[in-house]
Amino acid sequence: MYTRRGDKGETDTGTGMRVTKGSHIIDAEGDFDELNSFIGFALVNTKWDDIRKDLEQIQVDLFTCGEHITAQGKRRTIDESRIKWLEDRVTYYRKEYGRIRLFVIPGGSIEATSLHMARTVCRRLERDLVKAKEEVEIESVIEEYVNRLSSLLFFHSIISNKRLGIDERIFYLRELP
Repeated sequence: MYTRRGDKGETDTGTGMRVTKGSHIIDAEGDFDELNSFIGFALVNTKWDDIRKDLEQIQVDLFTCGEHITAQGKRRTIDESRIKWLEDRVTYYRKEYGRIRLFVIPGGSIEATSLHMARTVCRRLERDLVKAKEEVEIESVIEEYVNRLSSLLFFHSIISNKRLGIDERIFYLRELP
């Protein structure tokens, strides 16, 4: 499908506002799309039903977050219950994993690495949401959701390696002279 309306570097937001494709809000919308694609990649690489179900729900939530922003809360929205769900899922995996050692070097398995890739896109989305707030109102619940999501993706990745019997590579901080 094409409309030719974007041929000169502009596009419409969900509210019909015309903006440049270099706009921070368009960056954030693109990040949501990219993150959802990486979640889809992680989903097809995941062997475990609990993580698979989480990722399927997250994909729906990401579309809802995007709609929440582009329609400025006039359509479907994310609320505190979704943040609570993410926190509950982190708690679930943290109990299984045990003691966390930072900083984990991404890798180990395709399952974990695909989740780390999604996590890093999620972190970029967080940064771009801060920039987008210069142009449009973004409710704090969106930023909170994305922040908690990056934590859950981190736990998904380390749990994946643990379930496969793969030890994490840890980067140890040392004192500088």
